Order: sequence, then C-alpha cells, then structure tokens
Amino acid sequence: MSFGLTVLGSVNLDLIVQVAGLPRAGETVTGGTYSALPGGKGANVAVAARRLGAETELVAVLGDDDYAAQALVNLKADGVYLDAVKTVDVHTGLAFITVSADGENQIAVASGANAAFTPQHLPKLCSDVLITQFEIPIPVIEAALEGYTGFVAVNASPVTPKVDTILARADLVIVNQGEAESYDLSGRAGLLAITLGGSGAELWKDGELVARAAAPKVDVIDTTGAGDAFAAALTVALAEGQSKQDALEFACAVGGLTTTRLGTQTASPTRAEVDAFLER
Repeated sequence: MSFGLTVLGSVNLDLIVQVAGLPRAGETVTGGTYSALPGGKGANVAVAARRLGAETELVAVLGDDDYAAQALVNLKADGVYLDAVKTVDVHTGLAFITVSADGENQIAVASGANAAFTPQHLPKLCSDVLITQFEIPIPVIEAALEGYTGFVAVNASPVTPKVDTILARADLVIVNQGEAESYDLSGRAGLLAITLGGSGAELWKDGELVARAAAPKVDVIDTTGAGDAFAAALTVALAEGQSKQDALEFACAVGGLTTTRLGTQTASPTRAEVDAFLER
C-alpha cells in the first residue's frame, strides 16, 4: 500500500497480571503471572496498521524514563515512523491490566505523558489517513484536525464528553456497543462501525446498515487488544478501497485473531496471517 497513515494517540507500558478470575471490589486474587508489554491505544493501532501493510507514523508523547524504551520496542521493530514522538518530563503512560482465564480484563491507566500532550507537540500532518482515539487531551485532536483534508477515523474510546465537533468531522467513527449507547450517533452522516463482541460487527452509512459481519470462531486468550486491532484493520481496508462488506469481514478477522494471543501489540496479526485465515 502506498498511502500514508498517521496515528495520533497514546503510548503506554502495559503491566499485566494473568489470574484465574478477576477480583471483585475489595478482593485480592493471588497466584497470578506477570508480564510487561508495550501498549496504549495509539501505539496499538500503529503497530496493527503497520503489520497489515500500511506505511504508518505515530504522533505521541513519552516520558523521560526507562518505561519509554520498553514502550517503543514493538513500534521500532515493526518499522513505524517515530520522528513525531516527543519526550516530556513526566512518567510514560502506564496501564495496569488484570486478565482472567476466560480472556476478560480490568484496566486502570495512569496517563502520565499522554495527559501532558499539548497542541505545541504536533507536527504538520501530511498523510492521507488519520486515526485517533480519546486517550490524549481533546484539544490536541481538535488542533490536529484544523486544516487536515485526509480521511479521518475516530475510535471514540474511552467515552469522553464534549467531542461532538470531532465526531462530526470524522469520516469513520468506531465504537463498541456500550460506547454507541453513550454517544448520540443515530443517523450520523458518514460511516459508523459498531463492534458487538462475540456477535461480530455492523457498519452503517448515513443511518443505513450497509454491512454486517460475524465474529470468527477462535480460542480466546485475551480480548485486551481486539478493539484497537479492529479499528486499525477497518481503516486500512477502507483506505485500500475494499468494499464495505469485505472491509468489515477483514476487520473482524483481525480483531478475532488478536484475541488468540496475550497482550495488545504482541497479539496483532500480520497481513499474511490474516489473508491465510480468511482463505480458510
């Protein structure tokens, strides 16, 4: 693919504990297995898009600490362009993730450098496609969209107030069922993708259902990175010119394959893996 894709978003280091079952409020669960893996919705999407073949750059902010080097490992290994990643005197974003044996998770985030991202850290955006999410300050996204003429995909997660202007500018909005209920998206102009967990996903255009795809049958290990991988895959597929039905099926396959491995970036499949899976 020759188009340029910019991901504007967060970078975290994910500190993960795998346990038999998620703790209830006030409960301590022991016997867990620990790992530290690169994460953050922006970085996750950038790695996923790059593995699917898109020439990808990341625009983000890191802390001046040892966590930063760990958080960049996969981005560097996969060839994501990092010239627009800036450093500030705050700790790198951290996500504390608990994953149960059935793949469900709980996540608490210390935003750190992501919250210190300001419009002054932005370069001039010249790509054909922009993907962003809401783990960085909203004024940064608003500033990035000023004068931007490319295709804009917004994964409207986590749920954030006062983002109507951003959602109105987006050519594609991606949400899960809970997020869809939190925003007023009924009849919105443009494309709207709604993920339905184990039931697959739907794609709407100007208030009309234009595609529906089932979730692939896979052995689920960890659902943490599925939403980010789906967002990257759908955007890449549409930018390639795939039909809406094919693009949605492609994105569901990518999201499903991501759940078969632990982690977020580490779980993202390559284009070859996705193509082989779809052929089967």
